[in-house]
Amino acid sequence: MPKTRKDFLKETGIITGGLLTGGLSAPFSFVSIKNRDSLRWQGSERSADLVIIGGGTGGCAAALSALKMGLSVIMTEPTDWIGGQLTSQAVPPDENPWVEDFGASRSYQQYRRHVRQYYQENYPVIEGLRDDEFFNPGDGWVSRIAHEPQVSVAVIEAILSPWISNR
Repeated sequence: MPKTRKDFLKETGIITGGLLTGGLSAPFSFVSIKNRDSLRWQGSERSADLVIIGGGTGGCAAALSALKMGLSVIMTEPTDWIGGQLTSQAVPPDENPWVEDFGASRSYQQYRRHVRQYYQENYPVIEGLRDDEFFNPGDGWVSRIAHEPQVSVAVIEAILSPWISNR
């Protein structure tokens, strides 16, 4: 286990291997660093305008913003799922009580719409809730949009999918 950020970067090959190895030439690359040997394929290299260390919600938001600006991005994540606590720890978003009206970015509002849409299209939703604009899938009180971790992963990947060509 790396002790410092510099150790982490060395172990993943970002410093010692040039940038990242692997041979993709796509606007967006997601690299799981769980098995760091998988990063060193045939001596090839990856390059990008921006490398994001960590695929939590902040990393995903940074990647999305950079991609929308036309930058190429490599985002690494040491776990199997991107999305941080929303996906790996089943923690619902903690948000302001007015989040449906203001106080959130367009990207976060898009994410929230996609979560609701995912449930409405893929789950047996009670008829009265099917068309509810502010449907709370988990009916949680902590968040106005409590939901399952795997739904969050699917939604985040779908939002990033226009830029993902190969993993």
